Amino acid sequence: MLIRVNGMKILILNPALKNSRESFIKEGRCEQRLSSFQYVMMPISLPSTAGLLRKGGHDVKILDCVVDKKDISEILNIIEEFSPSLAIVNISTATYYDDLYIVDMVKTKFPFIHLTGIGNHVSSLPEAVLSESKLDSIILGEPEFTSHLLLSRLSEKKNISDIEGFAWRDKDGKVTVNKKRYFNENLDEIPFPARDLMDNKKYTLPIINEPYALIISSRGCPYDCIFCTANQYYGKTLRLRSPEKIIAEIEEVRTKYGVRNVTMWSDTFTLDREFVVKICNLLIAKRLGVRWMCNSRVDKVDPGLLELMKKSGCMGISYGIESGNQEILDNIKKKITILHIKNAIKWTRQAGIESLVHVIFGLPGETRETIEETTNFIIELDPDYAQFYCAIPFPGTEFYNICKKNGWLITENWKRFELNQAIVNTALLSAEDLHKARVCAYKRFYIRPGYVLSRLKKTKNIADMILLFKQGTCFMRNWVLSR
Repeated sequence: MLIRVNGMKILILNPALKNSRESFIKEGRCEQRLSSFQYVMMPISLPSTAGLLRKGGHDVKILDCVVDKKDISEILNIIEEFSPSLAIVNISTATYYDDLYIVDMVKTKFPFIHLTGIGNHVSSLPEAVLSESKLDSIILGEPEFTSHLLLSRLSEKKNISDIEGFAWRDKDGKVTVNKKRYFNENLDEIPFPARDLMDNKKYTLPIINEPYALIISSRGCPYDCIFCTANQYYGKTLRLRSPEKIIAEIEEVRTKYGVRNVTMWSDTFTLDREFVVKICNLLIAKRLGVRWMCNSRVDKVDPGLLELMKKSGCMGISYGIESGNQEILDNIKKKITILHIKNAIKWTRQAGIESLVHVIFGLPGETRETIEETTNFIIELDPDYAQFYCAIPFPGTEFYNICKKNGWLITENWKRFELNQAIVNTALLSAEDLHKARVCAYKRFYIRPGYVLSRLKKTKNIADMILLFKQGTCFMRNWVLSR
């Protein structure tokens, strides 16, 4: 139940990098360079948290420095003018040091502000983060309801030491990590994100260069993939919003903000088939004229479902394939087969929906031969788009523990923990081997005459071709080739 308390001022801050033109996507388990997809993603946890806090009677300001391009002096000036009592800071692994620089600067100038961190990295390593930063506390896992409870305690000057899903440091510097908080089962209790606090037109899709919106459709993943941070942040139990609430939010996005492109934001959108069918039928009945995308597992689609999704406006599906070798898929507990992959891509193409596949090089069992097998497999599959990553052992994952145990990590510099960086030496492959394999896979997949021609045929005019060239160049320079 939402408790309404005396209003306070809260700043929700998404820092940018200190000395770089590169920007980062930071939303839940999605942490990577903006150039990796050429779209600008709204960190939906920020307006979602803001919506709940504002409903509780508070004055909330969101500062997304990734799109607003604010430097530290501008951030400090905004904070001085706004004078918040609480600042919630979005922190990721690869941007950790830059994020803490902002935290330290803010805390030094405004010691009265309670600074709390959110994100996968701080949730996984709360003791270390609090020990080496000026954060006052950390919210563990999804931020909305714990943020509200923290704010309620602060506004009433009550004890914060027993808040569940929370880590904190006392006046003597002692760090305490409280027991985990239950995951809120009813996602419908979270108000619509406070999108009016952000400039929605700055969050755009590649190629078509149009604004789009993330719509939270579900949370939680019941699977145990060893490399993924999804279930540690949102839990293992699938929690669904009601289809009616989702459609109502899409209507708001369409009518109030003029945005017609939507991404269903979930750990896996198609886990519950009946749920997807209801959403599709409502979209068809409402005739909202939206185009939407989602992610899926390859074993959670079928021809009938895909045809209905296409009819309701689905234009793209993202699949985590990871490898074209069955032994590696088994090693990482993916629980899919090569046949699942082949069928999903074939059925998606037949339904007229574009597909994006994600592949990871360097997972347990990887060899030069399996990399070649996977690259050939992806080229044979011929999805519309492919992303090739290096295996990154993010804190809190089983893969992280495996790498630490076997001494595979070549660095513990968090800045290197991003998906375009090779930081693992396995028993059979060096980090340099993995880097070269990734670059080679990109070149082999994208620099194919037939593929290039198919992309050009989908452009409508010269302006689209120029935009495609610019985005492709940026993609290769800042994502594929970057070290």
